[in-house]
Amino acid sequence: MRTLAIVLGAVFALTAAACGGDGGEDAQEPGATGVTGGTAPTGDGSNCVDLTGEGVAFTIRLEKNEFIPSCFTASASQGITIVNADTALHNFTIQDTQISVDIPPGDEFNGEPITGVVDPGVYVLVCKYHLPGMVGEITVVA
Repeated sequence: MRTLAIVLGAVFALTAAACGGDGGEDAQEPGATGVTGGTAPTGDGSNCVDLTGEGVAFTIRLEKNEFIPSCFTASASQGITIVNADTALHNFTIQDTQISVDIPPGDEFNGEPITGVVDPGVYVLVCKYHLPGMVGEITVVA
């Protein structure tokens, strides 16, 4: 049950995922974001999409080896849906937590709130299969 909560929390936590890619032509340069093509997340949550007003749950997409959005703020009390719109396996890992979940191609993951599992703060999201290009940032608020 704790593992499920952790996985769901990771999903909630937010953005990053990617998969069995080879770092080929679809891979992004380190520091590029999937939403704007701008610089990498700042590490302080500024200039990120605020998903706290999305209701009881919010949705993140994994597409073209990017987290969409790649930088966001969410509440620990929200659930998360992670949609893998690619044909490759992706992973959603929140670094420095136990949250790590694989999302098969064309599938989605529905996670429960992570209140009590992940402390509020700023976290790096990665797809462990598509590093270093598939990264993101999530700010978790209470």
